[in-house]
This record gives sequence, C-alpha cells and structure tokens, in this order.
Amino acid sequence: MEKEKKSDFVVTDRRKFSVDGEPRPDSVAEPAPPAAEQSKTAPSEPVAAKPEPEPTPEKEPSGASTQTPPPETGYNAEKERGVFGGEKMEFVHLLDLLAQTAMLYAGAMEGGKERRVDIVGLRQMIDLVSILEEKTKGNLTDHEKSVLSNMLFQLRMSYMEIVNLIAKQKTTGTPGAPQK
Repeated sequence: MEKEKKSDFVVTDRRKFSVDGEPRPDSVAEPAPPAAEQSKTAPSEPVAAKPEPEPTPEKEPSGASTQTPPPETGYNAEKERGVFGGEKMEFVHLLDLLAQTAMLYAGAMEGGKERRVDIVGLRQMIDLVSILEEKTKGNLTDHEKSVLSNMLFQLRMSYMEIVNLIAKQKTTGTPGAPQK
C-alpha cells in the first residue's frame, strides 16, 4: 500500500511579517501571482499593456446637483428612524410579548395539538413581570403603568384559577369522569 502519495497541493507562506513582527525579507518584493489559466489559453507572445486613458471630467446636467441620493433601506434606515419592523418598539410591546408568553403557559393559547398548562412557567412569568414592575417604578408613563398593573392582575387571577382547578381535581377526581 502506498502511504505517501505525491500531492498537487502546495502550501506557500505569504505573510509579510515574521512571528517576531519583523518584515520578512522575502515578502518585500512580492512575486506576481501565477497566471495558470492565461498561459494555457494565451499564446507565448508578450502582451503589450494598453495605456489607460485619463478620466475626463464629465459635465453634470443642470438638475444633477439638486438630486437627492436614493433613500436607504434595511436595518440602517430603520435604525436612523428608530423604527424597526414597521412600527416603533415601545415598553407596551414588551409587556404584550410577556403577556402572550404567560398566556401560552396558562393554556389560553394553542401551542400544538392540545393546550397544555405549564404552572411553573406561568409562575416564573408572573415573577418576571413583578420584578419589571418593581424596577421600572417611577419611570413609566401613566398608560404604561396602567397596562402593567392590569396585566399583572390578570396573570395573577389566571394563576389562581389554574391552581384552584388543580386542587379541585385532586379532591374530586378528573373533571368529566364518571363518579361512583
């Protein structure tokens, strides 16, 4: 068996500086990159370089100086306007996102084939919103404060309903099951 094969792969160190940070003596005069494809298709005659014409300044049309550049699009334009995804993001949008997540945990929204209640996840979301209320006290507008307190109240009531249903199921059995 042949363990050592001759490879066409060649590694060439083209770094301009050595490990010490000093310029390498062989990197000062860079060799021209090989033109393998050019030599295969071009004749062996030397090709004369065409001199590039000097750029001539073009005359601007009279209306060109008044034209505005095209509007920027994408992330940079949205960043300049402070608007992402079509509308400005505000604190109320964050609260809406947290409320939707909490309601998903409460089983109020479909999360697959069947609705599932994640009582631990719901409790963590309520705690998270409570911390948010505590940390933002004094920094919210009246509207934001109202939305936050109403949301927290609704989440706590949903949590209590679920806990009461679980406690009732433990004492009476599964709802809808035939009683003896």
